[in-house]
Amino acid sequence: MAALNPNNQQQDDKRIIGFDCEFVKPPSSEFVQSECPVCLQIIREPRQVTCCGKKFCKACIEHIIVIRKLCPTCNEKFSSFADKALKQSLYSLKVHCSHQKDGCEWTGELRQLDEHLNTDPQPKRLDRCQFVEIDCIFNCGDKLQVRNIENYQSEDCPKRPFGCEHCHSYESTFDDVTNNHWPMCGSFPVPCHNQCGSTIQCQNIDSHVTDECLLTTINCDFHHVGCVMKLPRQDMPEHLRENLLIHISLLATSHAEQQADIATLVEENKQLTMKIIELMPLQQMIIVNSKPPLGAPVLTVTNFQQHKRDADIWFSPPVYTYHQGYKICLCVYVNGEGKGKGTHVSVGVHFMRGEFDSSLIWPFRGAISYQLLDQVNGKDHKTGTLTYSDKTHNKYCGRVTEGEISPSGWGRPQFIAHSELEPKYLRNDTLLFQINKVELK
Repeated sequence: MAALNPNNQQQDDKRIIGFDCEFVKPPSSEFVQSECPVCLQIIREPRQVTCCGKKFCKACIEHIIVIRKLCPTCNEKFSSFADKALKQSLYSLKVHCSHQKDGCEWTGELRQLDEHLNTDPQPKRLDRCQFVEIDCIFNCGDKLQVRNIENYQSEDCPKRPFGCEHCHSYESTFDDVTNNHWPMCGSFPVPCHNQCGSTIQCQNIDSHVTDECLLTTINCDFHHVGCVMKLPRQDMPEHLRENLLIHISLLATSHAEQQADIATLVEENKQLTMKIIELMPLQQMIIVNSKPPLGAPVLTVTNFQQHKRDADIWFSPPVYTYHQGYKICLCVYVNGEGKGKGTHVSVGVHFMRGEFDSSLIWPFRGAISYQLLDQVNGKDHKTGTLTYSDKTHNKYCGRVTEGEISPSGWGRPQFIAHSELEPKYLRNDTLLFQINKVELK
């Protein structure tokens, strides 16, 4: 008999033809013709022709009628009819499985063979042939024997459902995860570039190499003071232990250079401060009250709009807070400073070196009030108060030891908005300020 594929279909036209199997016992003489003359297999759905009485598979003889219209045995015109008696007798005979040669030991009636060779991938039955090939349920295109399909679908099929075991957030097929997702997955483990033996998540590999890897070459901890040694991170502790005295010497040299630089900068700052004081526009400061508080002159800022554009800083003449008291001055940033830059007038107070400093308590503790004068009716002055306490940084209220004026003033960056100046406080393009009160704690 000609061998057919397991589902009993021809390769060319997919017709379901005869049964490809062998009888357990040869049929009796009444079944002399149990084989189809066309497919040479056990007849399926027997049909008898009217010309010569031969019997064929239904599919085989119907195919002959379509393509030839003459009987394949006697070459005469014919018609056919179902041979139910032959079918009933033939289908009750015992046969071996079509995959007997592969090792299947199943035997049963011929009518049960198709069910035994069922190729539907879903049903799981104990009597199904384990050697028949079926399609993978994940549509990968592969066919495997029933006995192997379950393991293939769970372990080897590239289209099987699969989730990323590293980030636990991406699920697709095995093929998509391994070929498309893993090259981009931040949690995918990769070996260290330096081949230190560590396996790190892809998203952390750069920080590992930079901050942790023992084989990464790094600068000595003392490179900022002159040590030029570069070593793998794992060798750096030994370098530090063996070169302790050298590093101490480098630190000492660096410290001495910094001290010299600081001294130079202090002297330059002193000279600049003196120049600032010399260049202050004293001609723009006038006294308007016959008895101004504390003897403080009024600081007059004229040409306001021009100073606003040029961001000038104005200082008042110095004044003592009281007899033999602290020497201070008022400063005004017309175009603002810090948070008030460009939107407000900023006002602050600077401490100056005075002749009574040695008898005063430092740092200064108390409150200093100043005013922006109301030039319309002289009643609604804009007042600001600066309070100095233990929380105030000493650079704002401590003794001035270098130069004639403290380099840092303590004040209010947003003392008054530019939009609030007119018409009370800004008249004839001029602002008037004065210190009006000092309280000690």
